[in-house]
Amino acid sequence: MDKRFTPLAPVDQVQKRQAVIATIRQNPDWTIHQISRYIRTELRLTLPEMAKICKVSIQTLQKIEAEQGNPTLQTVEKILKPFGFKLQIVYAKDNQ
Repeated sequence: MDKRFTPLAPVDQVQKRQAVIATIRQNPDWTIHQISRYIRTELRLTLPEMAKICKVSIQTLQKIEAEQGNPTLQTVEKILKPFGFKLQIVYAKDNQ
């Protein structure tokens, strides 16, 4: 946990995680860059902590969050899976 913040009580941690999940679900148009950064900052994780949880390198995570990376589908899955998400392809009908 980022040392700039006071640790949350276990109940507060669960509530925070649920709020993060709800926010991401309400924003299906977010990119992986936005999702990754949102999860990390809202859960008060440092880059090294998030990288360890997701089993990706710190540099990979930095590039993704800075919108400089072009992650593989496997890397995207590694970032999403520990937080209860999975990558899914959905057919969107044309608005014509």
